[in-house]
Amino acid sequence: MDVSDRPSTAVAPPGRPRGRPRRAATGASIVEAALAVLAERGFQAATMDAIAARAGVGKNTIYRRWPSKEVLIADALRELTAEVEPKGGGDVHALLLEHLRDLERVFADPLLGRLLPGLLGELQGNPEFAAAWADRVVRPRRQAIVELLRLALERRELREGADPEAIADLLVGPTFLRHVFPVGLPDVPSDYATDLLDAIWRGIAPPATSTLSA
Repeated sequence: MDVSDRPSTAVAPPGRPRGRPRRAATGASIVEAALAVLAERGFQAATMDAIAARAGVGKNTIYRRWPSKEVLIADALRELTAEVEPKGGGDVHALLLEHLRDLERVFADPLLGRLLPGLLGELQGNPEFAAAWADRVVRPRRQAIVELLRLALERRELREGADPEAIADLLVGPTFLRHVFPVGLPDVPSDYATDLLDAIWRGIAPPATSTLSA
């Protein structure tokens, strides 16, 4: 029999595993479980035992990834609000408008709306959670938008002397207020992000572009 007619004894290479790697999938299921338990029971009742049971994993599996409930919940909230991560490159006005629209979508999320009242109280009375929230969510995102603005300032895409820190406050503060604490305020118009950025832009744009065309 010709060699070419013999059955092959070579071992076929293993196929690429489908879906997410197990470790990533486990982490994602834990994050989803943390958000679900948090929404249903509140922060105090969202224990590591309850989260582990919802995720279908052992508590030690969670502790190998997160040192405490506070850090886990901060990371879960970071994932929930990942849409507001500032994006780099391109025209600064377009990037800021996209960032404001992302903020609007996140603040309008019904799940975040259910979570925020309890979280705001927890931030006041739980120093460990406040530190995790600041270190893992607030500071990195604020620094990213401030760096984007500083780069635009260096490229003379903003008015000389414009303060990136103050601009960052103006981008987030009004949007948070109108969507999270709207009591007594008019309904948020559909073009709110555009109107807000137009108002901010008049004070920060270079003189030649400070007046936006209709």
